[in-house]
Amino acid sequence: MSGLLRISARALGLLLVCAACGATASQPASDSGANNTGTSKTGSIVSVDGALTEIVYALGAEQRLLGVDTTSLYPAAAQQLPQVGYMRALSAEGILSLRPATVLASRDAGPAVVFDQLSAAGVQVVRISTDDSAAGVADKIRQVAQALDIPVQGEALATQVLADTQRVLDAIPDGESPRTLFLMGAGGRGLMAAGSATRAQALLSMTGAHNVLAHQGYKPVNAESALQAAPEVVLVGQTGAMATDSLQPLLAMTPAAQNARVHGLDAGLILGFGPRLPEALSAVLPLLYPQVAGRWAPAALATVPD
Repeated sequence: MSGLLRISARALGLLLVCAACGATASQPASDSGANNTGTSKTGSIVSVDGALTEIVYALGAEQRLLGVDTTSLYPAAAQQLPQVGYMRALSAEGILSLRPATVLASRDAGPAVVFDQLSAAGVQVVRISTDDSAAGVADKIRQVAQALDIPVQGEALATQVLADTQRVLDAIPDGESPRTLFLMGAGGRGLMAAGSATRAQALLSMTGAHNVLAHQGYKPVNAESALQAAPEVVLVGQTGAMATDSLQPLLAMTPAAQNARVHGLDAGLILGFGPRLPEALSAVLPLLYPQVAGRWAPAALATVPD
């Protein structure tokens, strides 16, 4: 960032804080470990990423939340908090208007200049970056707990999530690797197929499934390529209502469709890689391995209509 831009960001941040806080705006943010009391913003946070918000709630620190981003849909109470926008298209103004002491944000949040502006305005910015794995989720929990100055609670939650995750994964049958196609509902853009270097791939790898597509990232898929891939199972990550009539011509001739193994799942749950990871795996495993069905009560499970 250029010197001119940095100065402008600092000036903008301080002006906004002054407008919101009056004479106290020139004071630096206090230790984020204290609870928010009265009109003080000491210890208050804005969470940018649905998984981070879930962790805050799971740690029992939700009373410190001033606002969240639009991906923070769980628990339902999070949707009642002020929203600061989509995690990849943030603005400093909206966040600063809430006067947080700390902003928690994942590696996917941005743009980067917003975090420079927040720091220049005296807000503590904590960026959380971990692998998409069980160990990564545990580390994510620990990092959030450390930022909230409640490491003991964080370690307890991380340990519990790891144990529950392993209990579910232990049910995966040996020697099986169902051929799986993962589709992501993309609203008006239709469906995108997940390849390597995606959270969908990380989920499939954890569950022992074989991704039938080898491209990198998410790409459109047509009926011919879907038929050629011959998936035994199709998982469809959904973030809301989806036009399911597009699935029939796309998947009609695949083994998955012919055997009624096309399933819709809550994308926020199964791709969140947050504290509900054991719940996500409990929802996915019976779809990949029908013989383990009935061992859990899968959450947010909805078979996509024909």
